[in-house]
Amino acid sequence: MIDCHLHVWTEDESTPEKRAERAEQLRGEMDRQGVDRIALIGEVGNTIEECRRYNEIVAKYVEEYPDLFYGWARVDPRLGDAAVEEFRRAVEEDGLVGLKHHFNGTPVNISDEEFFPLAEAAVDMDVPIISHVMQRLPADYRDPSEAFTEDVVELAERYPDLKLISAHIVAGGDPEYRIKNVEDVDNVILDISGSNCETGNVEMAAERLGTDRLVFGTDTWFQPGVGKLEGLDLSPAEKTDIAYNFENLLSDDVPNRYSADELAERKAETRARFEALERPREETIVDANAYVGNWPFRSLDASPEALVDRMDEKGVDEAIVSAIDALFYRNCHRANRELVADLEGYEDRLIPFATIDPTYAAWRKDLREAVEELGMRGVRLFPCYHDYDLDQSAVAELLHECADLDVPVMIVAVLQDQRQRHPRMQLRGFEDGGTRSFTEEHVDQLVELLEECPDTDVIVGNLWNNAERVYEETCVSKPSGVRLDNQVRSGRTLFVLDDLFYYFGYQGEELVETIGTEHLVTGPRLPFHIFEAYYNYTDNLPVDEAEKDRVRSENVLSLLE
Repeated sequence: MIDCHLHVWTEDESTPEKRAERAEQLRGEMDRQGVDRIALIGEVGNTIEECRRYNEIVAKYVEEYPDLFYGWARVDPRLGDAAVEEFRRAVEEDGLVGLKHHFNGTPVNISDEEFFPLAEAAVDMDVPIISHVMQRLPADYRDPSEAFTEDVVELAERYPDLKLISAHIVAGGDPEYRIKNVEDVDNVILDISGSNCETGNVEMAAERLGTDRLVFGTDTWFQPGVGKLEGLDLSPAEKTDIAYNFENLLSDDVPNRYSADELAERKAETRARFEALERPREETIVDANAYVGNWPFRSLDASPEALVDRMDEKGVDEAIVSAIDALFYRNCHRANRELVADLEGYEDRLIPFATIDPTYAAWRKDLREAVEELGMRGVRLFPCYHDYDLDQSAVAELLHECADLDVPVMIVAVLQDQRQRHPRMQLRGFEDGGTRSFTEEHVDQLVELLEECPDTDVIVGNLWNNAERVYEETCVSKPSGVRLDNQVRSGRTLFVLDDLFYYFGYQGEELVETIGTEHLVTGPRLPFHIFEAYYNYTDNLPVDEAEKDRVRSENVLSLLE
């Protein structure tokens, strides 16, 4: 596999030794994930001298590690002829593969006249351009220098011989719009990278554009990015094409590009790897964060039958499920009753959790009915959807009630990145641009809630990079001045691993060291997400299989005994 889109993001690259630290760290990740080569993206300067220095750093990585790296050039289009000259120099002298453009730091849209000379130089040298592109929804703020697909189409049609990569079709925004907008513009290539790994998007792109117009990239979200490609509903041959299509875009002058024989050998090995991955997993796996029902904003096959079929395909043994419809019903308890009826015949695979809104009338009666009469095994809270804060007294009351009933509570922020939301739906707490996780204010309230309800078993999703803070403040005895703050929770506190900021192996080491596997659960969020993208988190934890089994299934099942 060739990752066409990874940012170097290294503080000190001034010496071969410093560059070696990053190169060897990436080599380890590549070996674990089956990636052959990465096209690195460095920084960009606002003077020609800075641009050249940054390009030369990327070139040094390529020179020192030709088996690992290609490199992109970067320049500021506002520098005019000097930018074009530096772009040419970086390609022709340093061997870089093409131009990366991002509006951050260089606020020029690719459809602006200022950018055209760089496109002309790329055509002349027969090298690709990869551009940051987004399709933010109408209600969102848009910087006019940020490219949308309308800008991509304009540039590609102006220069039909330009090889233009429109980056990260499955980041924020509207991927379906982007796919359809460039469908008939043959010189536009989509890279499948992005921080979201939702089902169906890349498959749609493959159907409408063909796999020959898709290239593999991670945008530095490495583990989920690899898993995204592995888990696509495409054949091993199609996934292999996507994995290596970037090589077809390279100029013959790239000094370390693969020979035809080398490329054929690597493609054969990767195809065999994809074929092996089609077998269901044999270990016991529980998705602690799954759903059934109707999602109103995109087509999603989330019936119990479809979910179990997907679980069988991937090797998932059980899933904790709640009703999607409960997020949108004013009285969410009606959806709990519907859920129990819908799960008839699937009781051995699907474990129902009730959705309760503690600010809605008669919630205590609803809770008792859900647990004592309907047999639901736990509770999920969706404060952002049901429009309440976690510091409202009713939330703590509900957690205390659940402790009395001996059922766990799961607290979830969002089910989709808010950049992809319907433009008329704004969730509580995300008015200022939040995307996929609890905000700092949410986390403050969460810590206070967990401290107030120490006996309740709790699972938390969408904590992103706040799990360590929540764990330390609620689960760890620590000195506080001359006092010892040992008011730690007696109830279990678990975090959904798949919702954490964890994209490289060393981050897994930090999680294991600071939080421990006894506090982590697997939750790839079927059927919203590509299973492999997030199961990679569990699969690559730097612990033995017994410890992984705790995360895969044992921790969450222990709450239900």
